[in-house]
Amino acid sequence: MIQRSPSGTADETDLARRVRLMSLERWGERREAVMVGQHESIVALQDRVQRFAQASGPVLITGETGTGKEIFARAIYLLSARAKKPFVSVNCAQYTESQLVASELFGHKRGSFTGAFEEHRGVFSEADGGVVFLDEVGELTLPAQAMLLRVLSEGELVPVGDTRVRTVNVRVIAATNRDLRTLVAQGRFREDLLFRLRYMQLHVPPLRDRGGDWRLMLDYYARRMNADTGQDRRFSERALECLSVYAWPGNVRELRAVVETSHSLCGSGGVIEPDAFEDQLECVAPRPAAAGAPSAAAAPGAAASLVGRMTGGTGTFWDLVYEPFMDRELNRGEVRAVVEEGLRRSNWSYKRALQVFGVGQDDYLKFMDFLRHHRLKPER
Repeated sequence: MIQRSPSGTADETDLARRVRLMSLERWGERREAVMVGQHESIVALQDRVQRFAQASGPVLITGETGTGKEIFARAIYLLSARAKKPFVSVNCAQYTESQLVASELFGHKRGSFTGAFEEHRGVFSEADGGVVFLDEVGELTLPAQAMLLRVLSEGELVPVGDTRVRTVNVRVIAATNRDLRTLVAQGRFREDLLFRLRYMQLHVPPLRDRGGDWRLMLDYYARRMNADTGQDRRFSERALECLSVYAWPGNVRELRAVVETSHSLCGSGGVIEPDAFEDQLECVAPRPAAAGAPSAAAAPGAAASLVGRMTGGTGTFWDLVYEPFMDRELNRGEVRAVVEEGLRRSNWSYKRALQVFGVGQDDYLKFMDFLRHHRLKPER
């Protein structure tokens, strides 16, 4: 079982620290495998990583863009008996032609197609004995999927333009942010391949579902930036409050970019304020050109009336806005006007607006996801 580090003394589990040090030894800082976090979902995920590393079957890693799926693939590799053999990563989305992706993955014979001037071994032959990581596997063409299925089922491949069967001993770890079952229903992904890939499955949770892990990551990358630049910079309490209510749709990748951008835009005092990142994140609601100006899409009186009912305790956002909108009794412009009025009364903070709207703190992410999904945030 994975052990959490003592609260307040570390930002990673013992296993995560071990993987990070192994990755530094193997690839250097450029490919450091960082798994910062102490949330129970990440601890459980790391436990599965450790168990899967001892197996030999394919692994399918799912999760939203930016959650760090390749990091967990590298962790499985580093903890496995294949760690001294190659680890080859391929982004399947970069290949749109069947022949090109087949050539890249499985090799080709000289003269097999225009431009094939030399024989090419392919990723699977180069990685023999090791691991191939197929990122965005849902983007593979159907012919390439058939060839991949043969590798998984028989350990065999036939290079493009060749007739000879070659055997390979490669473990496949695939990742996707797509729902492969939907792609199967659309005829864009082979069902038999899906069954083979999900022999063992990991789901990397989005950052918004990982409690306080965002803060551990923020501190970790801020320390890294300070060490790399020799400049001591930190986030102010106001900045941290702003970030604490942000849903991080871009997940870990977005958080790291925010740290790096904020560090660069920080003033001479060394304290990072919200103005270094709020336009990028929109975690503080964008203000209209004229403060307090009503939305052009709806009558200001109606919006003020609805907000008044919510602040007066005669209804909540869910009763008075959410349900009518879902039932098409309110349109998008009218809901935006209500949100804008509530934000105006809350000094343009979504967090403070929760009280105005009668929304509990526990429902903040649900509230923000609703606004984002239906494009209901007030425009500039």
